[in-house]
Amino acid sequence: MQLLKHARRRRDEEGAAALEFALVIMPLLLVVAGIVNFGFAFGQQISLDNGAREGARFAAVDRSMPACGQIQARALGATWVRNPAPAFRLTGTPGPCERPCAGSAANTEVTVELAITSEPLIRLPLPTFDFPGFGDVAMTGRGVFRCEYR
Repeated sequence: MQLLKHARRRRDEEGAAALEFALVIMPLLLVVAGIVNFGFAFGQQISLDNGAREGARFAAVDRSMPACGQIQARALGATWVRNPAPAFRLTGTPGPCERPCAGSAANTEVTVELAITSEPLIRLPLPTFDFPGFGDVAMTGRGVFRCEYR
């Protein structure tokens, strides 16, 4: 009699592990995908900041008075973000784009901005929100340096 009770109880619990796994796996995968997407977006932001800072430093410090294309190439070369290519903008200087610090007054700053719209690595089947992991995110890296050579 005791043996029959145990056998009946085992048969009643036969699909419990599969059901528990099915209930747990989807939220777990959403969390893991969110972590991966957030890490990728965070890395892109750091790369944009570094690229913009390198471009601004090159524009402000280089004695050869670099051309706008050289500054852009230096800024984009310092970032690993390639697709889509970041938009480039140089501001804050009195000189033309070809010689950004030419004729600048003391304490004039040169600013380089790199901007992209980041797409997540893993698209999640959830509504789009404005934070990494759930949709496209606009990111901007900004580098500011004082002009050293006029």
